[in-house]
Amino acid sequence: MPAESKSAEPLRQGAASASLPTRAYFDPAQNAWVLSRYKDVLDALREPALRQEGPEKAPPQVRNDVSAALSQAMLSEWEKEIEPLADRIIASLPQDRPVELVSEVIRPWSLGVTSVVLGLDASGARQLAALVPRLFANDAGVQTPPGSRRSFRGMLQGVRRRIARVRLDRLLRSAHVPGVQSLFLGLTQTMPEFLANAWLALLENPSQLTRLRAEPDLISKAIEELLRYSGPVHTLLRRADQTVELAGVRVAEGEHVILKMTPANRDSEHFTAPDSLDFARRSAGHLALGGGPHSCVGALLVRMAAICATRAFVENLAGAKLIEPASWRRGSTLASPCSLRVLRPG
Repeated sequence: MPAESKSAEPLRQGAASASLPTRAYFDPAQNAWVLSRYKDVLDALREPALRQEGPEKAPPQVRNDVSAALSQAMLSEWEKEIEPLADRIIASLPQDRPVELVSEVIRPWSLGVTSVVLGLDASGARQLAALVPRLFANDAGVQTPPGSRRSFRGMLQGVRRRIARVRLDRLLRSAHVPGVQSLFLGLTQTMPEFLANAWLALLENPSQLTRLRAEPDLISKAIEELLRYSGPVHTLLRRADQTVELAGVRVAEGEHVILKMTPANRDSEHFTAPDSLDFARRSAGHLALGGGPHSCVGALLVRMAAICATRAFVENLAGAKLIEPASWRRGSTLASPCSLRVLRPG
């Protein structure tokens, strides 16, 4: 999954002003049907005639292989190695200056988890840590005419990215893990973006953070609520393989359907007080991990890893305070803070 580009007006996943769900409509500018109500999006996710778009889609056999690899026994083994990772990273942070949570905690932790899941040795883990920043480097900024220094730097970055991709492919082939590409993208991109969203939501809702620290058994419910409230995936794209009736409209074969995940997870017809973060909320089935034939194949791994990391955050950084507004990046699918600068509790 490419690195997401920075947006001047990012969608705040935790903001009460997130766009409201509406009836299905056709958007000529995007040449696609747009669905944003909970029921409509859920039906679309379950509709076999709608095919996932994009190069990351995994064929059924790969999905089956990944599901088999992510057995409860395997998850339990990984958990033993993953659980102490965040504690160690947080313990090593300096005490005499602000901490940037995304670059100093979340992304190093995600690389550590990826190394555990892929079974990389120390040398492989070091290679992975060196390659990922090059692979997902985003030369954001104002475009300048061809031939300029900026254009040359962009080309050079493209060359470095291609070299990194070749080396990464070689490293991943040595892992011998089913669906290794999907796992790699999920753990190094989607997972850290979710944690950045989730931890920002906790920092902005100190009463819920305090409650979670006082009631650690709430952690599983908290992760489900954070997935609903601040999941990083704001939009999914589908294409109809055949004509289908959906959300009260007729989607013709070949037409595209845009699924707006954030409004669906904030639909007041399905969730009570949807713009509130509430760890006591009665589960109502969020859509953050998809649904139907294209649901997240690594959902159990996501939940386990997110619980481990967030438990460490709550135990060690519950008193942290944001010292500046979060800076955001937003792409066609994901949105998350790219920087969370905090002061640690004294």
